[in-house]
Amino acid sequence: MFMGKVGRLSLPVKKFSVRLFLLIVFAVVLPLSLVSVYIAAHMEAFLRERLSQNVFQNVQRSEGYISSCLEDLAYFSNIFAYDTNLREMLYEPESSTYEASKYFDEIIARSQIENPDDLRANAKIVLIDKYGRVLSNWSLNFNDYKFLLNESWVKESMDNDGHIVWSLFSPAYIVGDKGRYISLARSILSDITSGEYIGTLIISIEQSEFERILRAYAYENDQVYILLDNGDVLMSSTSSGAFSSDELRLIYEEGSGNRQGNEIISSGNSRYLLSYYTIPHPWVFNDSQMKVFHFSDYAPIEEEVQEAMSILRFAIILVFCIVLFISFTLSRRVVKPITTLTEQLRDYSIGMHFKDLDPNRQDEIGDLHRGVLRMNARLEKLFSRVKEEHEAREHYYYESLRAQLNPHYLYNTLGTIRWMAIARSADNIVEAIDSLASTLRYSMGKESIVTVRDEIEHIESYVHIHNLRYAAYADLSVNVPEDIMNMNMMRFILQPIVENSIIHGFDKSKSMIHISISGETKDGKLYIRILDDGVGIKKEAIKALESDEKGKRLTGIGLRNVNESIKLQYGREYGIRISERTDTHGTEALFILPAITGETSEESNDSR
Repeated sequence: MFMGKVGRLSLPVKKFSVRLFLLIVFAVVLPLSLVSVYIAAHMEAFLRERLSQNVFQNVQRSEGYISSCLEDLAYFSNIFAYDTNLREMLYEPESSTYEASKYFDEIIARSQIENPDDLRANAKIVLIDKYGRVLSNWSLNFNDYKFLLNESWVKESMDNDGHIVWSLFSPAYIVGDKGRYISLARSILSDITSGEYIGTLIISIEQSEFERILRAYAYENDQVYILLDNGDVLMSSTSSGAFSSDELRLIYEEGSGNRQGNEIISSGNSRYLLSYYTIPHPWVFNDSQMKVFHFSDYAPIEEEVQEAMSILRFAIILVFCIVLFISFTLSRRVVKPITTLTEQLRDYSIGMHFKDLDPNRQDEIGDLHRGVLRMNARLEKLFSRVKEEHEAREHYYYESLRAQLNPHYLYNTLGTIRWMAIARSADNIVEAIDSLASTLRYSMGKESIVTVRDEIEHIESYVHIHNLRYAAYADLSVNVPEDIMNMNMMRFILQPIVENSIIHGFDKSKSMIHISISGETKDGKLYIRILDDGVGIKKEAIKALESDEKGKRLTGIGLRNVNESIKLQYGREYGIRISERTDTHGTEALFILPAITGETSEESNDSR
């Protein structure tokens, strides 16, 4: 409600250009801004997820590589377990320790030549036979290493019929070495996979070899840690990491329920993307599962996001500027022409000249301007026609008044003369006075609509008076059916035609002019035809009537005025058609009127 009041009171909001601008802002700029924020957030999440997936893939590669290395160590142990000569030396109690140690070194040298691998080259190998003799590829320093046979994982291998038992990240068993080792132990039997126990083989590689493997698949400046179930750090890819043991333990406890995932971790002034992954079985340490924590520097991701956000912000500003330009252009090209046209239409009047309209524009504004100009032209034409019709009606009314004589005193005077003529037995004078009185009575009528009978009786009186004046040279015949006689028509529209036939159409070569009036109805229209056999109507008079030419007077009341009055009264499809007769000399006038039957006002007055 409040916003509606503000919108109604605020004048700028009423302007189309402002509304258009606000529409574009709310429909384009604001959604684009929200979309940009949404895209930035999802892009950051996408980059984080993509980097974590890469980390997981690298961890899985490391895991696969470690598995491959361990398999290689297991294969390496087969060389010793399957060597027949070595088994014979270990089986014989009197065999020379020197010869056995020499042959042991040859096996190691031969395997390294066949497979020059750093892992084998750096492996610590020790073989203890059942007689307590110790063979190794490092100096024993006169130390007794038979204590290894008491290790739980070594004992397990002795009872395992030659199968390998692993010990992951165990403390070094070599005197003076403080590192951690991954070791395998397996029993050597007299007949490869069966027979009598003759010795135990132990092969170990340092933990640093696995740390090297972890670093091989990590990104630059990444830090990799392997943690146990209790949060202790088992190993790491760096000696001086950014995270302390307590921090790693806390991070581990917060996400201990998830096997893998990623999150943002802050340490000091740096931010890291932590991707963690649980190493599946069978790779465990002392029955404890291990989890890899991979910390990646988050600064490059933030830089990419910020760069993308900068591009989006620039795009939004660019769009905003484009919106301003479009609004300004539309205001100039659309709103201003419409405003100009509206202001002129507000003060519109007939004959007004429109300014600053461009009908040559090939767009909707041009169509609007052309439509307004066409409308103005039509209105001016219609107004001109209405003015002409009004003038014609006024002129006809004026001429009708002129055709009427002063009613009462003249009618009373004629009544007196009639009684004087009767007193003197002047019948012809009586007839003349009766006809003139009938004509005057008809002229005195105030209603414009009469019956066909009234109009024809008036014509008969008019012709009778002329025949009295001019020795009966006009012969009038009427052939109108009785039903048409009761139809309605306009007053004084037939007399101008009959008067024109008598006065202007009389052929002096003949002794009489014949005038006939007939009527018929067809398709709801009344047709009254007046024929004469006079000299005919002039062609210019017909042309003037058909072209509505002004200034032509064809009789006392112009035929043009009669024609216009009929059209004004009934419609443009009605009127008079004047033509020359084709069967003989003379003129034909055809009145086209609506076929209307009903009581006229004069009949109603007479009945009262």
